Amino acid sequence: MSEKKKFTVYVGSVALCVGVAVLLHYVSFTNPYLQSICHLLRPFIYIGLYLVWAISFQKRIIQKEPRRCLIMIAVMMVFWMLVRMCKFEIPYEMPTALRYAWYLYYIPMLLLPTVSLYLAFYIRQPENYKLPERRCLLFFPALFLIGIVLTNDLHQLVFTFPEGRLGEAASYEVGVYGYGAMYYAIVAWDLGCLLVALLIILLRCRKIKNRKMLWMPFGAYGLSVVYGIAYYLNMPFWKIFSSDMTAALCLLFALIIESCIQCGLIPSNTGYAQLFAASTISAQITDQSGKCIYQSQDSECIAPEIVRQVVQCPIMLENGIRLSGKPILGGYVLWKENLSELQEIVRELEDRKEELKDANLIEEENLRTKREVEKLSVKNQLYDKIQKQTARQSKLLTEFIEAYSMEEDDNKREKILGKIVVIGAYIKRRSNLIFIAEQTVKFSIRELELCFRETIKNLEWNHVEAGFSTALEEIRSEDAMQIYDFFEAVIEESLEDLLAFNVNLKRREARIIMSMSVECKTDLQEIARRYGAYAEQDFDGSWLLSLILGGGGGK
Repeated sequence: MSEKKKFTVYVGSVALCVGVAVLLHYVSFTNPYLQSICHLLRPFIYIGLYLVWAISFQKRIIQKEPRRCLIMIAVMMVFWMLVRMCKFEIPYEMPTALRYAWYLYYIPMLLLPTVSLYLAFYIRQPENYKLPERRCLLFFPALFLIGIVLTNDLHQLVFTFPEGRLGEAASYEVGVYGYGAMYYAIVAWDLGCLLVALLIILLRCRKIKNRKMLWMPFGAYGLSVVYGIAYYLNMPFWKIFSSDMTAALCLLFALIIESCIQCGLIPSNTGYAQLFAASTISAQITDQSGKCIYQSQDSECIAPEIVRQVVQCPIMLENGIRLSGKPILGGYVLWKENLSELQEIVRELEDRKEELKDANLIEEENLRTKREVEKLSVKNQLYDKIQKQTARQSKLLTEFIEAYSMEEDDNKREKILGKIVVIGAYIKRRSNLIFIAEQTVKFSIRELELCFRETIKNLEWNHVEAGFSTALEEIRSEDAMQIYDFFEAVIEESLEDLLAFNVNLKRREARIIMSMSVECKTDLQEIARRYGAYAEQDFDGSWLLSLILGGGGGK
C-alpha cells in the first residue's frame, strides 16, 4: 500500500472514531445501563485514539527529544480525558470534588503549550542536542499558574463565584461563575506559547513537504482561538460545534501537531519504505524468521536459512560479491557489496609488497654498507689525527728503537729503553685523550691523572723521582691535551740529565695553572717560550715552569 493510501485510511479511521464519539454524545437511551455505557465509551474512544497516536511516534519520529515531547503531549491529552470522564461521574452532592476535578483540567491545558514550545526548540537540532538550562525556566510560569488554579478557593483570582455560593454545584455552570485576572494570564500563556511554537517550527523548516497542508496548523490554531472566545462569551453556536470543550480542544491541538508532521514542519521518517525500494543499494530487510519485508530494486530474495547464516558471518559469492547481515530491531538487514575492485587492489598491493620487500632488502644492505664506510671513515680520521699529533714522538720512538738495537753497552741500552717506554706511554695516553675529546668537551681529571701516573712510573727506568698533585675535578679536553703536550715536551727535552720533577694543577678563578718544578741542567726556556709558559731557574739550578690556561667550564 502506498503512503497516500495509508494516509487516507488513517484519516478515515480517525474521522470515523470521532464521528462515533460525537454521535454518542447526542444519543440517549431510556435504559440507564446503556446510557452509562455511552457516556463511558465516548471518552475511551478519544483515549484510544491518543494512545495509538502516541505509539505511532515511536515509529514516525527519528530524534529522541522531539519524540519524547510528542509522546508527553499525547499522554497529557489522555490525562485530560480521564479527568474529564471522572468529573462527569461525580454527583452534584459532592461539589468540592466536582470543583477540583474542574481545576485539574488546567494542568494539561497549561502544560500542553509549554511542552509544544520545548518541541519547537528541538526541531532541526543535532541528535544529541540538549537545551540550555536557562530554557528550563519556561516551566516555572506554567507551574506557577497551575498552583494559582489549584488554590483558587483561597483567592478566586482565576474563577469568581457568587458570594456564599462556592460550595454549590450550580455555581459551576457556564454563565454563573466569573473570571478573575489570572484566568486571562492563563489564556495569554496558552495562546502565546502555542503561537511562538508554531512560528519557531515554521522558521526552522528547511523544506516544506506538502505546501497544500501548510495552512492547517495555523487554521486549527485560529479555530481553537475562535472556539475559546465563543466558549468564554457563551455564544449559542459553540454548543452546536461541540459542547465538550475538552474533546474539542484536544482534537484541535492534535490536529495542529499532526498537520505539522504531515507537511514536514516536524521531521518524520515516513516514506522510507519507498525510498528503500527505489535505492540502488542491493539490500533487504527481513523479520526475525528471515521473511523478506522490504527489498531494494537490485536485491533478490534470500532464503531464511541463508539469512541466519549471513548474520553470523558474511558469505563470499561469485564474482567478488560479499553478502553481509546484521541484526536490527525486529529482524535483520542484509546487503551485497561488490568487492571485486577491492580484491584486485589487494592483489596489486601484495605484488607491490613483494617488490618493496626486495627493494627494502637492497636499501638496508646499502645503508649498512654506508654506515660501515662512515664508521671506517671516522676511524681513519681519528687515526690520521693521532698520527699527525704524535708524528714527532713516533719518529723519535723509531730512532730510539734503532739505537737500542745497535747499542752493545748494557748501561746505555737500559737508558735508551727508559726513553722508549716514556715515549711509548705518551703516544698511548695521547691517543686515548684524542678518542675522549671526540666524544665529550670535558671529562674527569682522573683521565689526565692516569696519563701523568703512567709517565711517572715509566721514568723509574731512568731513575727519576717525580710527583703529581691536583685539586681539579673536571677539565676541558683541549686544556688537558695542551697540558700533557707541554709536560711531554719538558720531559723529552730534559730526559738526558733529568733527576726529579713535580707537577701541580690548580684553578684560580676561571683559569687553570700548571706549576712544574724540574731538576735538570738543560735550559728549558726555549720549550717554555714555545708553549707560552713562564720559566725561571732557582738558585739551586732547578727550573720553575708555569703554564696558565683559560680553561673555563671545569670545577
